[in-house]
Amino acid sequence: MRKLLLATTATAAVCAFAAQAQAQVTVTLGGYTEFFAATFDDDTGSDRTSREFQLETEIVVRADGKADNGLLYGAKIELQNSTPNPGTGVGTDEASVYLGGTWGRLELGDFDGAADTLKIYAPVVGVEQIDGDYVDFAGGQPNFGMHIPNSGDSTKIMYLTPRIAGFQAGASYTPEAGDEAQRVVPLKTLSTYKDVGEFGVNYTGEFGGFGVALGATLTTASSGTNSGVEDFTAWNLGAQFTFGGFAFGGGYVDAGDFLLPTTGAIDDDQTAWHVGASYTVGPVAVAASYLNAEGYTGAYGGSTDYSDDYQAFSVGATYALAPGMILETEVTFFEDDVLTGTRGATVKGSNDGYVFVVGTRLDF
Repeated sequence: MRKLLLATTATAAVCAFAAQAQAQVTVTLGGYTEFFAATFDDDTGSDRTSREFQLETEIVVRADGKADNGLLYGAKIELQNSTPNPGTGVGTDEASVYLGGTWGRLELGDFDGAADTLKIYAPVVGVEQIDGDYVDFAGGQPNFGMHIPNSGDSTKIMYLTPRIAGFQAGASYTPEAGDEAQRVVPLKTLSTYKDVGEFGVNYTGEFGGFGVALGATLTTASSGTNSGVEDFTAWNLGAQFTFGGFAFGGGYVDAGDFLLPTTGAIDDDQTAWHVGASYTVGPVAVAASYLNAEGYTGAYGGSTDYSDDYQAFSVGATYALAPGMILETEVTFFEDDVLTGTRGATVKGSNDGYVFVVGTRLDF
């Protein structure tokens, strides 16, 4: 009986301790649902629709705690209806755990790395113009769009410093680009990129109502011997300025060398620059942005095609209908001069078109 009593007492003590520890963690649920209706056109083929709907939903679960010694800790899980493949149901978009404090923040899991986290770029609203979802309907941006090449949501570790005098820096490491969650690739030479390092620093400040944000990022990666790509180093600079309801900014990316399709020749011509402005007054926000880029793209669906000159111009607006609910619209025009084979070849064609989108977004 005494042994049973001791065991019962010990079990109760453990349960009480667990309940106390669990009570220190705050779990929150949020996310968004976004619906688009679009009409569009481009030159990739006539046997296709010119009107389409799109729905994107994301559920975000957060768990945040603070220990008696000041240690911050927790986790974040993002579930999205379009992940891993559109139309296949709900999958994990991002998932990570973190530790933090006055010394900074350490994050581990599937999430965007330091280059994406610390970059500064042009202001956008709603469907996000040149950085938005128009390419889901028509056209096809160069493979890095307006951003520096990065590891996306591949499994990684990242450290961010605390923000001191307006400055924050960070670095992340990804063993295998494109690998997430439980997937492991034993043969590294069969992958695209490995040992992806991302580094960044930015500055934010305000002077008499005038806001300034400046950023610089760097990405390096190694290739496998059978991957069909080469080692690369890419860098990016960005700036954004705000005053009242006005914002203006842009950025430049130099992604270095890439291998030309079929020939395997190296061409040092993968760059992008962009600029944009926005204005917000009350429930209304408007924005315009422009992107000019060079880099590989499969605009015509062929593995030998790449973009000699890509341009996109977009204007958009949002209206806050109610707390958390906005109406959004934009129109984007794009032009993609496509070459094939080797640099200097005759232009294969120009993939020109537009995408007009109206939609709603509910954040909760």
